[in-house]
Amino acid sequence: MSEEVKNPNYWKSLGELARNEEYEKFVEREFPENATELNDEVSRRSFLRVMGASIALAGFAACRRPVQKILPYSDMPEEVTPGKPLFYASAMPFQDALTGIVVENHEGRPTKIEGNELHPASRGNTSIFGQAAILNMYDPDRSRYVRKDGERSSVNAFTDFCGDHFSDTAQNIAFVSEANSSPTYNRLKDQALARFSNARWITYEPFGEDNALEGTNIAFGQRLRTFNQFDSADVIVAFDDDFLNPAAAKNSEENTRRFTDGRHIESPEDGMSRFYAIESTFSITGSNADNRLRIKSSDIEPFIYALAAELSDSVSGLSAFSGISNKYSDHEWIPVLAEELLENRENSILTVGREHKPSLHAAVAAMNLALGNAGQTVSYHQVPHLDENNSREALVNLTEDLNAGRIDTVVLVGTNPAFTAPADLNFADALSGAGQVIHLSDYYDETSSLAQWHLNRAHFLEAWGDGSSYTGTRSVIQPQIEPLYSGISEIEFLNTILTGEQRDGYELVRETWQSYYTSDFESGWKQALHDGVAAEEEFPTVSVTLSDNFSSAAGDFATGSEASEGMELVIRPDSTVFDGRFANNGWLQELPKPMTKITWDNVALMSKKTADQLDVTAAGLGEAEVEVVAITVDGTTVEMPAWVQPGHADNSITITVGYGREGIGRVANKTGVDTYPLRTTSNMLYASDISVEKTGKTYEIACTQDHNTMEGRSLLRHATLQEYRDDPNFSSYESSYNAEMPGVAYAEETTGDSDPLSIFDAIDEQEYPADEPQWGMSIDLNACTGCGVCTIACTAENNIPVIGKREVSRGREMHWIRNDRYFDGDVNNPKALHQPVPCMHCELAPCEQVCPVAATTHSDDGMNQMTYNRCIGTRYCANNCPYKVRRFNFFNYTKEFLTEGDDPEIVQMAMNPEVTIRFRGVMEKCTYCVQRVNRAKIETKIETDGETKKPADGSVETACQQACPADAIYFGDLTDPESEVVKTKKNNRNYLLLEELNTRPRTSYLSKIRNPNPKLA
Repeated sequence: MSEEVKNPNYWKSLGELARNEEYEKFVEREFPENATELNDEVSRRSFLRVMGASIALAGFAACRRPVQKILPYSDMPEEVTPGKPLFYASAMPFQDALTGIVVENHEGRPTKIEGNELHPASRGNTSIFGQAAILNMYDPDRSRYVRKDGERSSVNAFTDFCGDHFSDTAQNIAFVSEANSSPTYNRLKDQALARFSNARWITYEPFGEDNALEGTNIAFGQRLRTFNQFDSADVIVAFDDDFLNPAAAKNSEENTRRFTDGRHIESPEDGMSRFYAIESTFSITGSNADNRLRIKSSDIEPFIYALAAELSDSVSGLSAFSGISNKYSDHEWIPVLAEELLENRENSILTVGREHKPSLHAAVAAMNLALGNAGQTVSYHQVPHLDENNSREALVNLTEDLNAGRIDTVVLVGTNPAFTAPADLNFADALSGAGQVIHLSDYYDETSSLAQWHLNRAHFLEAWGDGSSYTGTRSVIQPQIEPLYSGISEIEFLNTILTGEQRDGYELVRETWQSYYTSDFESGWKQALHDGVAAEEEFPTVSVTLSDNFSSAAGDFATGSEASEGMELVIRPDSTVFDGRFANNGWLQELPKPMTKITWDNVALMSKKTADQLDVTAAGLGEAEVEVVAITVDGTTVEMPAWVQPGHADNSITITVGYGREGIGRVANKTGVDTYPLRTTSNMLYASDISVEKTGKTYEIACTQDHNTMEGRSLLRHATLQEYRDDPNFSSYESSYNAEMPGVAYAEETTGDSDPLSIFDAIDEQEYPADEPQWGMSIDLNACTGCGVCTIACTAENNIPVIGKREVSRGREMHWIRNDRYFDGDVNNPKALHQPVPCMHCELAPCEQVCPVAATTHSDDGMNQMTYNRCIGTRYCANNCPYKVRRFNFFNYTKEFLTEGDDPEIVQMAMNPEVTIRFRGVMEKCTYCVQRVNRAKIETKIETDGETKKPADGSVETACQQACPADAIYFGDLTDPESEVVKTKKNNRNYLLLEELNTRPRTSYLSKIRNPNPKLA
């Protein structure tokens, strides 16, 4: 293998690629500038007010328990053992797709969410939104009470109002709601439409699947949900579809698992799918592509039609596209893709982003049908709860009627259109034309402030409910705790409007489920609660054929589809705060975005070439003062910081929504820029011919991409599938030393002149007791997609503090596992690779040798431990760690937070009681979730009557491992030759980071393999 393949030129940022003087100064500092002290004008208390509750809830501000009198159980519940958590099956709603979860519960308070292994949508995994949901529930900034005309009221008062106001069943009522798959919710919806003769129901999501549904209607004559079975496909082609991103796909967990299953490889003889991505913005999904083409979003349309025209001569059903000629007809990718797709009939998938035009979804559906993929790799489902009408058109019509004064009452369920509706509708102003506005929501938000009645909504962990997965698997949502702020659920809210009475959600859900278990209801009900999933069939699949009028329709919309040649603006949901509903979540705000590593802000992404055209200086360093640009669309201007994204399409700028909010919470307030004003009914995905100008202003961005850099050393190894077959041992360190895992039973060590030199020659390797397990980890880079859920899961499990934008910009982020993103190749069109980096748990740990107080030591089961109350904060260990995985806790805000008037009880309830809360001045790092390890060892010892304390393989999962939807992380006992982690470490793709240092880490990696088409390499 060539030297270039063995040691590729990876780079994390433009600064590192340029290696300019500023960058060299940045990386040469032992600690980031100003990292040793807080020396700005912001006081601790004012900083706390800015950061708010989420810092405290994440572990920043509860370092001591307040002294309180408590009462013991007088009658101990049978199922409760103090200190031992209980686990309950439930489900998490996201838009209208439910994901099965299991909630860890400590003495009546939920502390952690995991995936439900029995649920087909999760199979035990979660997304970043699932992991962060626990923090949303404990957010003190959530709405705490009912309001009438802005003043505090009560549920009883609202109930009395409903009994009187809704007695007029002939009034014009408009219900506007979020998407919801709940059978109970939709039963009440049907009852409302039946009771109120002049009622209408609009389901509005800022980023929904309406275009995709309209596309299947054009192609097949009915609105169907498309489900892609990526594990069954040999060739995947994605057109601007970020299907691995939870912000862009409701079922991202299942997509990720299926996608990585189709690319799982254990030996050079194995095959794997080939994935093509055609997109404008460098997305998570695009970063995992074998071949990626960057084009403008407006160019996706002519590209798809050019491909359909190329296929039309070889397959039936695409005659409407025959003869089409446009700017992409002669593109080098078109014949290559056509050849691949024709060679893999019935084993390929084409997919397009859900925000693209219905006509594009129709064209893609027709191509999947023509290639034989429909019914094989792609299925189509009838979804009973979906509206038959276009929701965006319905919202436009409602706005017109509001402005004309034709609506008596507007009932808004969860949705926030005053913030998220297309700007040209001026929905906030239109609401003033209604007689009554009633709003149920989590926060007293932009829409709530315009309503006569605001009802505070209960979190899904506080209320009974139900729903269906993306493909229709039903589940019951079980509450884990009484509503913290006496909120009510959606179904309780609708029932009160219908009946003028209060009724418990438990009764409403059971009433719905009576029809599912007619013979033995109680048995079926209890089984559904226990398993978290009902065993009934999913949404019915449909055998599809092209509709009679498809050809004429396709001919019309495919003719003359040429994109604008001017500058283009692409508008997307944010990868961490989505459409703004998660903006007050500190864990998500501080999670570095997968491709830019920016935290706490949204930016205007552009290519290096576009930045040069605009004379915008490329941003490169973590402490980035970047230039601000003014973006104008149809006379509306928004100013926001510019950020150069390698691999972005030229003449295109991408922005995300969800930021710049006011008055909903201290974390979200004035964080980032509100970009919804640039999104209109005609520009829902992209706007053409925009104006972009420099403002002369600068703005500080907190970006982690250059933090903890390892200065160009080869840390991530990858090859093509063919290169792997030519050299199966390309990942190996060139040494006679077998580094599968030193210090354990199966390691076969040899000596020789090429053995790695130890920097601790005088130190003997530790001897371990024979009865102790020896823990190790392996991370498969071929599976890792870079989604970041491991970081959030670790944060939730280990009470890791959120520190805020200012501190992140100084390099003080506290995440115990970071997700490095590397680029490889040319700045305009690089490949991207992801690598999670936790503590390596080295056998010959450099940190242990330099600690003057022995705060970092080795355990009998081989883990590198931190004794917090022994640490005196010298930070010698962090300086001596070649992997840069140790974090120093600079601050302790306990006293200041508890005197700010918030609820210390709620703050403490969010904590995992099995993990120590660290105080100021100590070093912390990944512990391999030692609390989970010890729990399993104790349980094993009890179950075996003391014969062994080695848990069975798979009985211990770290938080990052359990959450990962790609199943990229393996953890287990290295003394068990049959364990999964040992098997992965014996794979010829296994390698150690900085193996030449001979620190002998217990965490290793499986190198990345791509399968590019050599004709496009």
